[in-house]
Amino acid sequence: MADFFKAEDLFGGALERRGGEKFFAVLGYPAAHSLSPLMQNAALKKISETDDAFALARYVAIETAPEDLARALEFLREKNFSGVNLTIPHKEAAMHIAAEFDSSAKDARACNTLFPIAGGWKAYNTDGFGISAAAKLALGRGFENADVVLLGAGGAARGAAGEIIKERCRRLIVANRSAERLAAFARDIRENGFEVETAPLDKIESLVPSGAIIVNATSVGLKDSDKPVLNFSKIPESCAFLDMPYRRNGETASVVAARERGLAAENGLAMLAWQGAKSLSIWTGKPLLGALMLETLKENLYGHK
Repeated sequence: MADFFKAEDLFGGALERRGGEKFFAVLGYPAAHSLSPLMQNAALKKISETDDAFALARYVAIETAPEDLARALEFLREKNFSGVNLTIPHKEAAMHIAAEFDSSAKDARACNTLFPIAGGWKAYNTDGFGISAAAKLALGRGFENADVVLLGAGGAARGAAGEIIKERCRRLIVANRSAERLAAFARDIRENGFEVETAPLDKIESLVPSGAIIVNATSVGLKDSDKPVLNFSKIPESCAFLDMPYRRNGETASVVAARERGLAAENGLAMLAWQGAKSLSIWTGKPLLGALMLETLKENLYGHK
């Protein structure tokens, strides 16, 4: 069965439900590159081994332009979808559509997970959970008492910042290209009682502290043609780098450059797996299956776990 659709095809009846199916989806623009269906369907299959209610469960990617987001979410609600993920560029926009908000979404002012409730959707943000798990499991470092440099000020960065602050980082420096967006990001964090530092993205290399954890929450790295998000030759070797983006056909340019410099570095697969596991647990009430999801991704992309 196909696991990728365009919103306009969906509205036209391209995805037909049969009795008993539980449907889940990720909405993004673009969405064809998404690996979420691969790992989520593997997890749903595992769940179905002990719960027949998920025997026909299915997770799909739906390419949804920003102007179609509200209509798409209304459509999926009418079709009784059991859960929705959101990726670039919908994480902030969906906050204006959701009916209720978990504290994770409220704190981040962005959401990546929607759960159906009476009258609409309840918004959650599992990006922070995913980035924390990835840092600990892939890099062997946590954010507690750490200096953290966060690249980006969009929805993904908001989710990450909430968790980084929650884990009591020592210092948070946020860098972004758009000064206006960066200022709004910093204002929102300060309103929650945390003093964040800011810098232009093109000036950040000289400000990275030794031993810092650098998190790339921009979209740089999604395209094969993207160059490294930083000039890693100027970054202290004692730092670690965690990339949110990932590629199907190899490492991102940023991860390659970071490792060449000698930094511990990991692409976005670990974060993708654990934020997805948290979303699925919210929708189903089942235990986290992040390890299974990450194994599935690595086996299919790299031929090994």
